[in-house]
Amino acid sequence: MDNKLQQVLKNRQDNYIFPFFWQHGEAPEVLLEEMKRIRESNISAVCVESRPHPDFAGEHWWRDMDLIMEEARTNNMQVWLLDDDSFPTGHANGAFSGVHKNLANLFLTEWHADVNGPLERSAMLVDAVLGEGDELIAVTAYPRTSQDTGDIDLRQGVDLTAQVRNGWLRWDVPRGLWRVFIIYTTHHGDGKRDYFNILDSQSVGVLIDQVYRPHYERYREDFGKTFMGFFSDEQEFGNLPGYDFQARLGKGMKFIPWSGELRERLKKRWKDGFSIFLAALWFYAGQATEKIRYSYMDEVTLQLEAAFSNQIYQWCSQRGVSHIGHIIEDDNSHGRLGCSTGHYFRSISGMGMAGIDVVLLQIMPGLTQTVHQWVASDRDGEFFHFGLAKMGSSLAHIDAKKEGRAMCEIFGAYGWQEGVSLMKWLADHMLCRGINHFVPHAFSPKAFPDPDCPPHFYAGGNHPQYRHFGDLMAYMNRMSHLLSGGRYLAEVAVLYHADAEWAGGAMLFQKPLRALMEHQIECDVVPNDLFAEPEKYGMKFDTLLHAGTQAYRALVIPYCEYIPQAVARFAGEAVQKGYPVFLLEGVPRAVCEDIPDEAEVLKKLAAVPVASLEMLAGMVQEAIGPAIKTDGVYPDLRTYSYRNDSGICIYCFNEGMVNAVDTVVTAAFQECTGKILRLDGWKNRIYTLCEGISEGKTSFRLQLAPGEATVIILTDEAPYAPPFTPGYSCEKLQGAWKVFCADVSEYPDFKWLCDIGEEEVFPDLTDWAAEGKFNGMVRYETVLIEKAGPRQAVLALEGLPDAVEVFVNGKSCGRRIGTPYDFELVLEQGENVIAIELSTTPVWRAGDAWSALAVLPPFGLRSRPQLRV
Repeated sequence: MDNKLQQVLKNRQDNYIFPFFWQHGEAPEVLLEEMKRIRESNISAVCVESRPHPDFAGEHWWRDMDLIMEEARTNNMQVWLLDDDSFPTGHANGAFSGVHKNLANLFLTEWHADVNGPLERSAMLVDAVLGEGDELIAVTAYPRTSQDTGDIDLRQGVDLTAQVRNGWLRWDVPRGLWRVFIIYTTHHGDGKRDYFNILDSQSVGVLIDQVYRPHYERYREDFGKTFMGFFSDEQEFGNLPGYDFQARLGKGMKFIPWSGELRERLKKRWKDGFSIFLAALWFYAGQATEKIRYSYMDEVTLQLEAAFSNQIYQWCSQRGVSHIGHIIEDDNSHGRLGCSTGHYFRSISGMGMAGIDVVLLQIMPGLTQTVHQWVASDRDGEFFHFGLAKMGSSLAHIDAKKEGRAMCEIFGAYGWQEGVSLMKWLADHMLCRGINHFVPHAFSPKAFPDPDCPPHFYAGGNHPQYRHFGDLMAYMNRMSHLLSGGRYLAEVAVLYHADAEWAGGAMLFQKPLRALMEHQIECDVVPNDLFAEPEKYGMKFDTLLHAGTQAYRALVIPYCEYIPQAVARFAGEAVQKGYPVFLLEGVPRAVCEDIPDEAEVLKKLAAVPVASLEMLAGMVQEAIGPAIKTDGVYPDLRTYSYRNDSGICIYCFNEGMVNAVDTVVTAAFQECTGKILRLDGWKNRIYTLCEGISEGKTSFRLQLAPGEATVIILTDEAPYAPPFTPGYSCEKLQGAWKVFCADVSEYPDFKWLCDIGEEEVFPDLTDWAAEGKFNGMVRYETVLIEKAGPRQAVLALEGLPDAVEVFVNGKSCGRRIGTPYDFELVLEQGENVIAIELSTTPVWRAGDAWSALAVLPPFGLRSRPQLRV
């Protein structure tokens, strides 16, 4: 049987990697060289990025694209295209600064004035507030409820729009302190003004006409074959300048997203209250404020889904290609306005893959704290570690259009300090959360050192770790293949918090996810739309909650002041049927929407058990008896249980960089009746673990060094595999060593650097590398006398030497870029020359500012290698 595991072991996996290939208008021979280097890196697809190109959609652009397409056809590669001339998506190659200016980004804003009444026949100038192209939406007035705040009384609001004549409002002001609002639309806000209006179908259509359609006309015959589709990068509402990750409705947001289509949605929803409700988007207007703001956010995200995601999906699917990409998720912005899109699940619902990105040192080993300094912010390490990837993979699990595909743009803008060992840690971090497609950032053919968001993986031959990077890509393709085409065995659904946050205070969904993940309880995050629109995700409920390919055994609802009615109704009714539902830290005080039976819904909800965050994992374990149990607490151990045609694959990753994992794991799966294998994904070898099967449960010992990943496979059909034997006796190599160095441009022409005596400590080479701006390989060499021989042994290195290759008598014993750094040797009788080569990153030569937020370990081997027999 040719199953996934056998395909991986025979290196017959598919390609799951399509790196950014930046275009600057280089000479044809330079582009062809870079395409060759991409292929050599075990990658058979690219995502062409036009952002730095000087002539997008012009003659020079088509020359370069024709060259790339022909090279891809010839070498059986695939091509994706980043869908605009600049970052982020939505500029439409400058169309909104020209003939389509009227379709550019549109904002709703307000102007207000206060007046004391009574005052008969008052006059207020309205036209002076409106600029060129602005449109008056409403003029309203409300009593002020306090002299110390701007709060207004919505119940006594009056619509004065019809009383505006000749640019003036005429109005008999009643007694008291009143606030008058002029509410209007404008293209002159402080956000992205020369970008599309993501809420306007016609405006988004301009992007299609300017970018998508010309490429279809030129490469029509390649669509769905060589040309696979378009990548949207961080599309946004763009109603604020810069990157305010906390962008929410209120007085601090002068301009909010708007379109004619959104106006019609809100009129339909608010009916006669349309004009009166608008002021509550900026000012507190009593108890109705939260529900008004919720309804606006609900409609604005549904409109974005319709105008952007679904429209592009329809266009692409009709032509046999796919639309993929990601939004800005940073620091919980995925559920907010400004630089993001208000609702992760809706904003990319039409895409062929769920998508996320990790850049700018957002995820670093051990930095799981809420406060975590990265390039653009000091928050939120907890979201990046426990929420980001799970958000993407969860959507891939429940949305049939995704077919289980979850993509991550990865490695970008970490600086030249980012070595391949950190890249492998990041890849394992993503794989053990269900990400199975990758867009590495980036291949740049520009002359080294290109300062644009390094690292760059080939860098014109100036990256000493380029060969190791190719090994990493082969590893990621193997692991992605193993985790595709099957089903994640999630047991718990955690409610996505964005909808609740629109109305009031809400616990971030990553907090319960963390509690579950640190106890190896398999879980997904699901949106309220799962309950409000059951057909969207194929939701049904019997004894389990079904969505997409998933069947959840419990539901966790993070604390919220306001809860969407659909999930509230489900929770109240499901608990009555014995289904485990948990409310975290308290019962919501209201529902988000205006509904006539709110009191009854809340009464049923009050019967749902309340759990503290600290007690959640224990309560869930007691309620459902999870499939994975350890014999202790291992908060750094991540698991991802996946069923495919090979059996059940349990991806295990020790994310901690200090403590090892050594535990007995008990797995309760129906398929636990055959062999237990351990896959070393880097060496691409399988080993047999001791079997311990009893009453439908399988027990095995799991041992992982800090930073180590493996896959445990429970299967009925498996080829012969030798037993896994982690224990070795070991001895330190105490002999004398010589150290040599070679610049990457001179490799393998090594020059002597220093000698290390038998009793000497290995030197710290950091100052030497920094002073000389070294960029290359360092080689440690010794002679080992083998008396008997030939003898098999294992050379083991401690610490994190990053990129290592070991040679015995001139023959390579393999390359390693992550723990464990062990190399299988065959020692011949007599003298054996053992050489250990370490490859640097270009950080010592480039000294780039992107790397300044990283703290690097000392360069060079830190202790003597060990020989294990």
